[in-house]
Amino acid sequence: MSYDRDKHRYYSKQKYEAAIGTFATGIVFLFVAILSLVLRYFPAFDFIGLSYWGVWLFIPAFFIFIGGFSQLYTNNKFKKAVKNAILDRGNQSTFNLEDLALEVGIKPKDVLRVLVDLRSKGEIKYRFNSDTGEIVLGEEVSYTPVENFQAPKKLDSALPSEGKNYCVYCGNKIREGSQYCAFCGSKL
Repeated sequence: MSYDRDKHRYYSKQKYEAAIGTFATGIVFLFVAILSLVLRYFPAFDFIGLSYWGVWLFIPAFFIFIGGFSQLYTNNKFKKAVKNAILDRGNQSTFNLEDLALEVGIKPKDVLRVLVDLRSKGEIKYRFNSDTGEIVLGEEVSYTPVENFQAPKKLDSALPSEGKNYCVYCGNKIREGSQYCAFCGSKL
């Protein structure tokens, strides 16, 4: 099925990503700023003049925390949109990832991340049809890892999967002749 008719469709410019790194950076800035206040009372331990310039780190720390909370808000908004679209389907249907992405206005890769998070938290059940790659709601899939599997770090092109009885992307055992992984939905 071609999605050329929808290539100009609006998708949210925001991304679904973890906010933990943002908060960790904010905490480091905040720690250094507080340390600079402490060093004002102990001038003998002052390090590279931190007691004078470190106070200014409260400002970027504030904006970093705002960015982190903004990302949490975006993530919750995406989760609600995907969850509502699934509930509208009665939690018992089959659909393409691209169709759901068009419906909620979120890029397909972000919709997939939301689906994985919702499944890992037990909020929804789904699996991928191993022949068509469609998402089948209401059916649970179990992850059966193969021994000694190491996930690829960075991909420049598709990994060869011929002759392998597992998904080369997630390590889940697959049945022979599958074109898609039932767990992660990757094309094999």
